Amino acid sequence: MARYAALSSSPLPLSPEDLYEFRFLTDAQISPDGARIAYSVKTANPKRDGYLGAIWLVSADGTTPPVQITAGTAQDSSPRWSPDGSELAFTSDRGEVPKGRKRPPRNVFVLDLAGGEARQLTRFGDDCSELVWAPDGGHLAFVVRDPRDSTDEEDGVRVYDRARYRSDEGGLSDGRRKHIWIVGVDGSAPRKVTDGDWDDGQPEFSPDGREIAFVSNRTERRDLNTVADIHVASLSGETRRITDGEGSYGNPSWSPDGTVITAYGTECAIGSSARNIHIWAFPKKGGPGRDLLEGWDRSVGSSVISDMRAHAQTLPPAWTGDDRILFLGSDQGTANAYSCASAGGDVRAETVGAHQVVAWSLDRSLRRFAAIVATATDPGNLVVGEVGGPMRKATCLNDELLGSRYIAAPERVEFTGADGWKIEGWLMKPREFDPAKKWPLVLEIHGGPHTAYGHSFFHEFHVLAGRGYAVLFTNPRGSHAYGQRFVEACVGDWGGKDYEDLMAGVDHALALGWVDPKRLYLTGGSYGGFMTNWIIGHTDRFRAAVTQRSISNNISAFGTSDIGWHFWE
Repeated sequence: MARYAALSSSPLPLSPEDLYEFRFLTDAQISPDGARIAYSVKTANPKRDGYLGAIWLVSADGTTPPVQITAGTAQDSSPRWSPDGSELAFTSDRGEVPKGRKRPPRNVFVLDLAGGEARQLTRFGDDCSELVWAPDGGHLAFVVRDPRDSTDEEDGVRVYDRARYRSDEGGLSDGRRKHIWIVGVDGSAPRKVTDGDWDDGQPEFSPDGREIAFVSNRTERRDLNTVADIHVASLSGETRRITDGEGSYGNPSWSPDGTVITAYGTECAIGSSARNIHIWAFPKKGGPGRDLLEGWDRSVGSSVISDMRAHAQTLPPAWTGDDRILFLGSDQGTANAYSCASAGGDVRAETVGAHQVVAWSLDRSLRRFAAIVATATDPGNLVVGEVGGPMRKATCLNDELLGSRYIAAPERVEFTGADGWKIEGWLMKPREFDPAKKWPLVLEIHGGPHTAYGHSFFHEFHVLAGRGYAVLFTNPRGSHAYGQRFVEACVGDWGGKDYEDLMAGVDHALALGWVDPKRLYLTGGSYGGFMTNWIIGHTDRFRAAVTQRSISNNISAFGTSDIGWHFWE
């Protein structure tokens, strides 16, 4: 008899520490001529207390290997091609760390691809973001917080008289607002375009370069609502509102002739997270808008979530030369590219697959694209494709790491929830799975609730599967990408039929025969944390539960969280 048990032939389990080894693809931008792609990759720094980022360049046809074109000793990100394809603008936090800060601010740089060092165009004390080139290539628009008044002294005391006084991203507000600026690539000083006691963002130049469409809430009750309007500003600062002050709109773009502005959104801001988001078209001078996706019972954007990235900003609606508009949309755990007629309707899938197209960019002809694509077993790689055609993987960022670890391929499950509704989910089998044995199971519940699990990578799930747990994750009613009736079904009913859907998923897993009913576990974050709290108060079938970043008291959340003051509407 052997003295020791035979070593496992299964790959090593994925560990929490492996997170430091991942390379995160954060942006992918195709050149105007469609020949090259600039993409940014983020990695953990050597101290494991922050990130570094580098920009890479690769040929779209795959004939040359990727080349790193920035040093990667700071966070270089957000590459943006000049209209003629000769230069790349990007943001970087190169420089000294200001007193009282953890890192330098991100400023705007431009790199001549013919050679030479990157030129720094701005020197702000706060992060610059949302870069966009003017059509003539002479200047860039960007967003940055108003500079501090040199006479202001920070004594550590702040008094707030408004509901919006903090955010998860920005911390406690200091009263300064974000506005749109422009800067010349010739080195001329940056100039502010918009101003006022409100935040402005998402700039987009008109085709003639004389105006900028952007997003702002300038309503009188802006501290107490979630309205997001499309505005237009001339380069000298004169501004007009395009939308009606009632809806929530974003990601503006212009028709080729500059007479129409399209945006993603919904006509009522209250409860907008529980509605399908569609493309709307507005006259550039203002007036009623048209829902171009009326009758399409899905939502634009990539609503599938992951624990490997923040929610990605998607490309604004892209007008083609053949009277169509390209966009990303979500459907039952997937996210793909779609198009519709510029006059509305005739929605077509332009990519198809069990994956998540996280974000994409298009060349000048609006035919070739570069995209970040993730799957349940790959956190994201660069792909290249033609609209309506196949896609080709262009990077292998984490293939070596993933190839040496146990990565479970989720199996789709469908079961009957409350009221006979069909509910979709996925089940990951544990490492060294044997159906003759009984296995513990973890039920994972997503946040939102108006988001969705699906074909995207979750590090947490793979860590659990590698440790011998089956993992069940489902999209109960309230999840996005199953239609309007489905997404709004949990509004005012948290812990009601959504709870029944979740328990039906557990029953389905138990009926498979290999799940141990005595070793059921439960976890979730945000709304998923709320449901974790709720479930353990209504059933004792779970052996243990972990509530993550949860909501446990709606009354206290109203006044102390950055969303509570509006979320319960």
